[in-house]
Amino acid sequence: MPKRVPASVTVTLPVPARDDIEEEARETISMLRGCRQAINLVVVALAGGVELEVWADGALRRRARFVRDSQARKYSRRLTARLARRGYREGRGTS
Repeated sequence: MPKRVPASVTVTLPVPARDDIEEEARETISMLRGCRQAINLVVVALAGGVELEVWADGALRRRARFVRDSQARKYSRRLTARLARRGYREGRGTS
């Protein structure tokens, strides 16, 4: 039978902070522009893997972690194709 914890006791589990992760390199894969929004896809190399960051109008919207760089780049190509179907175009200039 599980032990009961009094309501006055709060249990907190340690959560690893992302601040402890040191990035080794950062590369912008693509920059997409829509009529009202700019999206940047950035690959971040870490010691134990790769992260793909999706930035929209200067705010981090999503971070996906991969073991291999090729997996992150494949996912970014699929994401770019999906955004292109929604009207986003490749480029740095204004649309």
